[in-house]
Amino acid sequence: MNVFAFGIGSSVNRHLIEGVARAGLGEPFVVTRPEDAPEAAEQLRRYIEMPVLTDIDVRFDGFDVYDVEPGKIPDLFASRPIVVFGKWRGPIRGSIDISGRTGRGAWQTSIPVVPAQADDSHAALRLLWARTRIANLSDFGPANPGQERIDAITSLGLTHGLLTRYTSFVAVHEVVRRTGGDASDVDQPLPLPAGVSDRAIGVTSGAEPGLLWVTAVAVALIGMSHLLRLRRAPVRCGKR
Repeated sequence: MNVFAFGIGSSVNRHLIEGVARAGLGEPFVVTRPEDAPEAAEQLRRYIEMPVLTDIDVRFDGFDVYDVEPGKIPDLFASRPIVVFGKWRGPIRGSIDISGRTGRGAWQTSIPVVPAQADDSHAALRLLWARTRIANLSDFGPANPGQERIDAITSLGLTHGLLTRYTSFVAVHEVVRRTGGDASDVDQPLPLPAGVSDRAIGVTSGAEPGLLWVTAVAVALIGMSHLLRLRRAPVRCGKR
């Protein structure tokens, strides 16, 4: 089964939608505007109306293959190809055996592996494999990963120059532009999602409350507290 995840609205959690689709071996759809909904629905219809192969199994016969991604092969649709990545050790020989089920029953084929030299134009394949491997290690791991998993993700990021949750890219500028004087604080505005009012963030304009205003509020609170204590004080009565 494949899961096709839809995110609808102007502030979609893309990380969640893409993660659900990746875990479900499907595709994510993000619809931010009403006029984009028909196109997304049509794309989904094209995917599911022409299934080609299900229950797919890929085996490697005659040569040592490891670290194959994805671990589970999704269903094949006519308009959605499947890419399987992997590494091998030793000589290139043998075959790749593929089996599955079509609408007419069981299906299988065998692709012979012909020795060939590496092509520099295919250098991006190792990066695509590394991205897929990092995503699987991150998505399907425990909430608190162990050191072994952290080291594996970090090694992939450093080896292939990819951004992960444990690696980052830092740009260092060698030229110092400001050599003296005080720096100035600059407010950097951030855009809100479409259709969200400015009231969502509280104070929308103007300077922050000054010291005088804060002092006045504090005095008022102290006065109210004193009145409450006077009202709660016991009253004593006696004879003359």
